[in-house]
Amino acid sequence: MGNTSPRVLVSLLLNTLLCCGQTLDPVLTVEPNWSTFYVGEFVTFICDMNEGRDTDCQYRLIRNGQEFDRFQSDKRFRVGPLYTGDSGEFQCCRQWRVSPDENCSKTVPVTVSDKPRAKLAAGSSTIPVGGSVTLSCSVKPSAGWKYRWFRRTSDTSFVEFSRNNEENREITVTQRGIYKCDGKRGNPSFYSHSSLENIIEIMFSNKVFVTRQPNWPHIFSGESITLTCEVQGGETTEWTCDWRRSGSIIHWTDSKDWTFNVSESSSGNYMCQCRSRDDWYSSTQWSETITVTVSSPVISSFPVMLIVGPVSGIVLIVLLLLLWRCRRSKDLSCIRSFQSESSSQRPTTNHGVNQTESDYSFLLHGTTSVYETIHNRGATGKERPPDPEEGSVYVNVRPDNFSSA
Repeated sequence: MGNTSPRVLVSLLLNTLLCCGQTLDPVLTVEPNWSTFYVGEFVTFICDMNEGRDTDCQYRLIRNGQEFDRFQSDKRFRVGPLYTGDSGEFQCCRQWRVSPDENCSKTVPVTVSDKPRAKLAAGSSTIPVGGSVTLSCSVKPSAGWKYRWFRRTSDTSFVEFSRNNEENREITVTQRGIYKCDGKRGNPSFYSHSSLENIIEIMFSNKVFVTRQPNWPHIFSGESITLTCEVQGGETTEWTCDWRRSGSIIHWTDSKDWTFNVSESSSGNYMCQCRSRDDWYSSTQWSETITVTVSSPVISSFPVMLIVGPVSGIVLIVLLLLLWRCRRSKDLSCIRSFQSESSSQRPTTNHGVNQTESDYSFLLHGTTSVYETIHNRGATGKERPPDPEEGSVYVNVRPDNFSSA
């Protein structure tokens, strides 16, 4: 450039100032224009010139004071997919190719966060028969999101049912089922985590009430009771029912009847709600309450006496009959024994009453007389007395009983 005239140098300098716009600093813009990005998304940084052409300029991207992307002729920097370590203060710098001088933009903060989760809110968890409910979906920060909606039943998988290019943040539904949503934004499309599932039920308008059998004002502990959840107009429908006692759900039945044995803790106010067996997400309203009072059984002495008295009388009569029969049997045995002994021991010669009395010895103990010996003396008085007959029974025999002999 030693042979270049001063006029040419001035011309080159003016062209450089015009092409690179070095009179003003560049401006860094972000596309899309969001302050927060999520892991997996893409972002484009643009280093804009305020004036002049960018023919002989080059650009670089800086994060937190350190070079993030090297010099390039393109003023657009495409970065992604992002991760949390990409967060920071970004700026861009531009430089003329033949000059070491550069101008840098002001910093722009960019935050990269973990993937967000959508949130689903419902105006009501139940839909009255013929009614509807509004559902809303959101992801925060809310910039740039469009929403997808999904629905399923207990027998199906989730199916997207609302597809359009609008934001679609709120929808109105009239069908019962399980709903969820998610958000998408950017290019290529970035999707949030799906929301938690929300169950939407249809509430039947049929009136519901509880009946019981037996229908006594009081029932005693240990007795059996049957509660029935009656649905007016639903007599032909197969139901499953939830049961509450004093405000808490305590039981579930696969029919409208519930039979159980009560205890004192069973006392309380009962109510029920039924669901159709083939449509779990449609249910009736809760019935009005019915009161069950359980008491402890009271044992009365009067019924006991009605049983014990006759039984005792019968037992006493049987004992008296047995005693009478036994006594009668013993008396007959004594008489037969006495007659047998008298005939066998009578002497062949009659020596009078004194002789008969001398043939017997008695041993008296109080009122009881016991045979000690019975001697049948012959002429010599040395004969051995005969053995008593087998089966003979001895009773009190006094000498005066034989005076007639």
